[in-house]
Order: sequence, then C-alpha cells, then structure tokens
Amino acid sequence: MPNNEGLTITQAAKAMRLSPKTVRRHIKQGKIPYKLVPGKYGDEYRITELPPQRLKEQTLDTTPTLALDIVQRLEQENRNLAGQLGAAHERIRTLENQIKLLTAGKQPWWRRLSKLFKRMV
Repeated sequence: MPNNEGLTITQAAKAMRLSPKTVRRHIKQGKIPYKLVPGKYGDEYRITELPPQRLKEQTLDTTPTLALDIVQRLEQENRNLAGQLGAAHERIRTLENQIKLLTAGKQPWWRRLSKLFKRMV
C-alpha cells in the first residue's frame, strides 16, 4: 500500500543504510523530521525529509559489479574445491584398493595348511 506522504521507517532505514531501530532512535531524538499518519493499526511515522549527512554516497552502478565480482570469485573457489574433492575421492579409492590387496592374500594358517593337505591327497 504505497503512501506518498513520506517514507516509512523501513524505507528510510534502507535509504540511509541504518537499522530501523536506529531510525526510530533518531526520530525520538529529533534528528529526523517526521509526521504521524493514520495507518492500519494506528498512527505510523512517516519521514518527510532525509538528513543529507546521513545519506551514504555510493552509486548504484558499483553495487552490481561488486556483486558480480563476488559471485565470480565464489564460482572459481567452488570449481577449485570440486577439483580437490575429486582428487581426494580418487586417493581414497586407491587406498581402499591397496588395503583390499593387502588383506585379500592373508588367510589364517589353518586354511593354508588344509589346502596343502588337500593337494597331497
């Protein structure tokens, strides 16, 4: 429900890059001009003017490129980790096969002895 009587506390907080709690505190301290308007559940604060010193200077064009840089860096890190995981899986398979080879030839002495007797008979 858009209201053209001013910004809500949440909208003002996003614009000033502050928390809504901080905006409420500034309203109560008189640092931010406001007016009360009737809302669904009673009177609501509307910020009529944002203090210019509270607005952070950051162009919108740098944000997407920054986000894209982060995404690209994370994708590269993900590929590196996937390669390391593949190498670790291969090493585990190799070690498991070596263990099977080492344990496969070992039989209890009495089985080897019984095979000897079977060959003699």
